[in-house]
Amino acid sequence: MAARRSDLHSLIVFTTIFVLLGRSCGLLPGDPRMIELTWEFRNGMAHWPGMVPYNFTIVDRGMIPDGFYLELNNIHFAEHTGTHLDAPAHFVEGAWRMHQVPLMHLAGPGVVVDVRDKTRNNPDYEITQEDFEDFERDHGRIPDGSMLMLRTGWGEWYWDQGEAAYLGTDTGDTALLHFPGLHPEGAQWLADNRNPHVIGIDTGSMDYGQSVQKMSHRILLPKNLVFIENVGHLDDLPITGSTVYAMPMMIGEGSGGPARVFAIIDDRTNVGTVPTCTVATLLLALVSVIVNLM
Repeated sequence: MAARRSDLHSLIVFTTIFVLLGRSCGLLPGDPRMIELTWEFRNGMAHWPGMVPYNFTIVDRGMIPDGFYLELNNIHFAEHTGTHLDAPAHFVEGAWRMHQVPLMHLAGPGVVVDVRDKTRNNPDYEITQEDFEDFERDHGRIPDGSMLMLRTGWGEWYWDQGEAAYLGTDTGDTALLHFPGLHPEGAQWLADNRNPHVIGIDTGSMDYGQSVQKMSHRILLPKNLVFIENVGHLDDLPITGSTVYAMPMMIGEGSGGPARVFAIIDDRTNVGTVPTCTVATLLLALVSVIVNLM
């Protein structure tokens, strides 16, 4: 009888740990919070001066002569349109093009550096080394392999207000562009001291609107970093504690491409915490040892 009680006890413990392990490590379906970080593609959306605007045309939408309902559409746009990725080849000869960027570089712990207090009254603000150091003082080191999001507020304030509000001009003249970006000094500090896989920003370019030399692109893309520009809905993303995914169109030979960017909120990527998945695994190992000693 004692042996049967011991077996029953072991079964209960193993079942409990298995459920915890599954919920923590993705073996069982859970209920994570999903966050959309992509702007909807639609006619009239902001596009870079000199590039073709996004154009969506309906081919079929209704009953067809064959007797069934059908929807078909044509789309036409530049690769750097809407929420999109910059591959390293965008500014670096011989570097990864869009189809060569490894999947492992397109997902990681989400980190949000918020500089809205500095951009609200300064459309030409550039994010500096000091901004990153201030962030790390409050939230810890920017982790290796992270998806580093730069929140200027530009997208949430101006994306829906038209091209002139979001880019500073709707004339097609790049000399009139005004929006925040990453200062070359800040870019160099990241290149020398941190190792994110992706850097995203909620503006039309990683370099600020008035940039001519595009130095932040030229400093960071040679490091095989990937940029996301026109990131949406950063107001919904917590500062830490998410996993961000950027899933681009796999455009052969592309220098970039539109992407579906989203985040999953769970407990696996909180900076400075031990993931529940790890705790559950250790518990399972401990129980195995105890049972073997019984």
